[in-house]
Amino acid sequence: MYLYVEMWKPRSSWSTVPTEQRKEFLSQLVHGVERMQKLEVELVGFTLGEEAQHNPLDYQYMVVWKMPNKGHIHMLEKAVRAEGWDNFFTISHACGKITPVKELITDMVKA
Repeated sequence: MYLYVEMWKPRSSWSTVPTEQRKEFLSQLVHGVERMQKLEVELVGFTLGEEAQHNPLDYQYMVVWKMPNKGHIHMLEKAVRAEGWDNFFTISHACGKITPVKELITDMVKA
């Protein structure tokens, strides 16, 4: 099982898209979430970036998923590209196997 984090922020091109077209474009998000959940992917949640953090990332939005394997991660990334999200948003990802805390500590000691 993997954790997959996706963070994004609007590009300047997003500000040129009329409101109705934005709504239409973003409606695919609901359908994408539903498709992923049918594939045994768990949506942990969405969040809006908070400015009051000690070390904030320069992203406005974030989603966290639990994915059964890397194939599901690649499938989601391919769908995001195919749907044109890169045209309007700068997107970054992070992922890794879910790791027990003791294993994490052991690895950190070796680092």
